Amino acid sequence: MKTGYLKFILRTFSLLSVIPAVNLYAVAPGQEEAKKEDLSLQRVKNEKSLKVCSDAGFLPFEMKTQKGEWMGFDIDMMKEFSKSLSVGLKMVQISFDGIIPALISGKCDMIAAGMTVTPERKVMVLFSDSTFTSGLSIAVKNNEKNKLEFKDLSSLDKKGLKIAVKTGYTSDIYLSKTLKNAQILKFDQDSDLVLAVMQGRANAFVSDSTYVDLMDKGNKNKFIILPTKIISDSFSVAGRKDDYELMKSFNVFLKQWRENGGYNKSKKFYFEDQVWRSQVAN
Repeated sequence: MKTGYLKFILRTFSLLSVIPAVNLYAVAPGQEEAKKEDLSLQRVKNEKSLKVCSDAGFLPFEMKTQKGEWMGFDIDMMKEFSKSLSVGLKMVQISFDGIIPALISGKCDMIAAGMTVTPERKVMVLFSDSTFTSGLSIAVKNNEKNKLEFKDLSSLDKKGLKIAVKTGYTSDIYLSKTLKNAQILKFDQDSDLVLAVMQGRANAFVSDSTYVDLMDKGNKNKFIILPTKIISDSFSVAGRKDDYELMKSFNVFLKQWRENGGYNKSKKFYFEDQVWRSQVAN
């Protein structure tokens, strides 16, 4: 091979090496949108089952009867939503601190677990319209010393004091940001918060106002209820970030459920009448 020809070949190769690589598998315009077609609602209808992740024990939103059957305000809501889609409902028990990863990994289609909308969660999941509005309350043991010493959350923020919360709940997030001195005790079950205070392992527990009120009524004169700065907190159902069609369908259902009286009927049953108490497992 002649020297001049060899130099030409080498120079040509070096020029080609600096040209950006061409992606032979690039998606043509318009095809990317087709790839992202939202089949979330159709998937649930095809499978004829709506899988919902929840964490039983958050009264009266999600709980289990003495026979192990699911019941609660959120459960009624998801049962009615399933009926509107003409599919069955499958409840999936997941500890609350692992419930978002369970949704993302495909163990369920939606979350209904008394979940509040926070900026941190909005990054990870798609939220529905508000399903319930509540707040946070504090419960301390009812005695003369506590009546004099504790008036609000700031009076509990002292070294040596312990406050019980449920892992991952709004109370956990709020107190972790707010408290400077008191120790936060984290539990996996709502009932453990109540026991921690009653047994003297914690000075107080903080949870959703509705739950605190129920525990107060169920344990007459055993607690003093104190306010927090969170007096209006919105619960919502959660779905995967790209499941817009499924969430859109839920929001349409929720609006109709409110309008046809189903929402208020269920709310009255669980929050006012409370005849379900004898059915719930201890």
